[in-house]
Amino acid sequence: MFESTDLFTQLAETVIGAQDQELTRENANMNGESFSGKMSKLGSEFSKWYAKQAIMPKRLVEAFENNEVYIHDLDQYVLGTTNCIFIPFSKLLAKGFNTGNGSVRTPGSITSAMALTAIIFQSQQNAQFGGVSANMLDWDLAPYVNKSFRKHFATVQQLLKDEERIAVTVQGYTEAEAFAAGVAESTSVELNNDRISMSGAVRTHIDGEEISYSNNNLAALYPKTYEEARKLTIQETNQAAEALIHNLNTMSSRAGGQIPFTSINYGTCTSEEGQLVIDSLLNATMKGLGRGETPVFPIQIFKCKQGVNQNPGEPNYELFLKSIACSSQRLYPNFANIDAPFNLQYYREDNPDTEFATMGCRTRVIADQHGRNHLSGKGNLSFNTINLVRLGIEHGIALDTRDKADEKGFYETLQERLNIALEGLLHRYHIQASQKARASDFMMREDVWEGGADLAPDDSVSELLKHGSLSIGFIGIAECMKAMYGVHHAEDETVHAKAVQLVAYMRQYCDEMSEKHQLNITLFATPAEGLSGKFTKIDRAYFGDLEGITDRAYYTNSFHVPVYYPIRAARKIMLEAPFHELCNAGAISYIELDGNARNNTEAFHKIVQFALSQNISYFSVNHPIDRCPACGYEGIIGSSCPSCGMLEQHQPFRRLRRVTGYLTGDYLTRFNSAKVAEVQDRLKHL
Repeated sequence: MFESTDLFTQLAETVIGAQDQELTRENANMNGESFSGKMSKLGSEFSKWYAKQAIMPKRLVEAFENNEVYIHDLDQYVLGTTNCIFIPFSKLLAKGFNTGNGSVRTPGSITSAMALTAIIFQSQQNAQFGGVSANMLDWDLAPYVNKSFRKHFATVQQLLKDEERIAVTVQGYTEAEAFAAGVAESTSVELNNDRISMSGAVRTHIDGEEISYSNNNLAALYPKTYEEARKLTIQETNQAAEALIHNLNTMSSRAGGQIPFTSINYGTCTSEEGQLVIDSLLNATMKGLGRGETPVFPIQIFKCKQGVNQNPGEPNYELFLKSIACSSQRLYPNFANIDAPFNLQYYREDNPDTEFATMGCRTRVIADQHGRNHLSGKGNLSFNTINLVRLGIEHGIALDTRDKADEKGFYETLQERLNIALEGLLHRYHIQASQKARASDFMMREDVWEGGADLAPDDSVSELLKHGSLSIGFIGIAECMKAMYGVHHAEDETVHAKAVQLVAYMRQYCDEMSEKHQLNITLFATPAEGLSGKFTKIDRAYFGDLEGITDRAYYTNSFHVPVYYPIRAARKIMLEAPFHELCNAGAISYIELDGNARNNTEAFHKIVQFALSQNISYFSVNHPIDRCPACGYEGIIGSSCPSCGMLEQHQPFRRLRRVTGYLTGDYLTRFNSAKVAEVQDRLKHL
């Protein structure tokens, strides 16, 4: 793209002057018009140029330039950076960690634990270019609810004089002996090498009973103390959750001034401590940020499991209902389906790390060729996407050069493009695997990527990265079918079957290549943010305006039914469901409701459970949330606020919409033009 000093100068002027909105809005999570955003963009564009000129295989460069294969996060290619990860929070919180500037010991309360959760997210997010996720945050944080409860129990007990609290000796032990005997725990924290003592020893047992939030036997022994300690623990946990949500929306510490791309999964921990964590996170989300705004981060995912939270009488059913109410108000949480057979096969009841969870946008990493069939401590390495629409135009009836689709030629060309996409992934993988552990810093040193702590700083990470996934994605099944056969897959049952057959072919290819290379090569339903418009713009210039194919500003995401196609919610879910099993690198399905979703949670509930019953792996309900900055009114807002009458021309309204699985503050100012057009075309599914 840039072959001379003049062209580099032109690029710099374009970025610095924010002259090209498609360039500055390529990433909806980054303000491309800010100083840090411009600085990041300048480096990013040069890195892309260098990768194409000096690093990438020639066939891959040609396919990229010809709009056949897209290389995601191309600016990270030459560095060998990896994409995303599930962080083992339980391990890091239990053993403590070092940020590089100082060490942090295990937290002594739920407040500290949630604060350190934000710090871990922040420390990890610059070690990779993609998302950072907690796959079982309720399980990870439950132990720290008890730590807080014990402190409150001791404090209240002293105030009520139920029994004298002994600070330095516990039940006749010295402090050191008490720790060893397991009847007391330390609450000290060390930060930046400065030790802060927080009361020395706190009891873990009394009169033969464990002092825990869920031990109802204490209510009979110390009724007033137990009741008050519970109240204080609930209050503290809610405040801690509120602080976590605020922190994850205000840490502009990622390159380009971005907020860390965080996701949290929860919903299956049935201990009272875990239930309190879940409840508090939902409360904080429903309450909103400082002025009641809907939190954009973290992406929140409620994990759904029969026997745990899906039916009346199950331990977490009330929390599931609360998640429905929260999502109808705040768009989060989304819903992950542990019971879908292709997820359930990895589930082990005694190990929550085997429960299906997602990075948030849709990324799925469970199965491992090398036996690590769990989630934490690994992630996706990179992915390339195939332009199925261009293939359909080249071999279908859209150009009026043939009366019947050339399916044989289509699959022959698809095989070539799959090979090119894989060649790029493998080439990039060897760059990634050749990196030293020190390049990933926090991720390897602190054992965020499982096994990293066993490496010396100059050791190669190759043996560890083989547990990650390399993914081939696709975009535009709808437009591809339209180009091939004259109708898309929601308009004709036979064409729908052909669409499923196509995705099954790509999945089989990935499975065969996984065995051949002994790597986790998976099929991805691509979350196309900037890509959907890039492919379309180039194809339109080459092929012209083709009705239902290139005549819009975007291609339809992955296998989705086009957003502009009128269809009922149940029908859309049923049509998209078969693709979820085939896309083992991740997929998401949505339906669109009007702005009154929060007023009809019963319907919302039925839609979610219907999607789960159809084996949709990951599901979300979209509905518009507009907010007036003057009075705080939320709902559907036209050109003026129905509450205070303020006109949009005086101050823009905040129009919150979802793109590729996550939210952005105002889609009109953060989305690129293709995604703005897609949002505006969205029809409601009644």
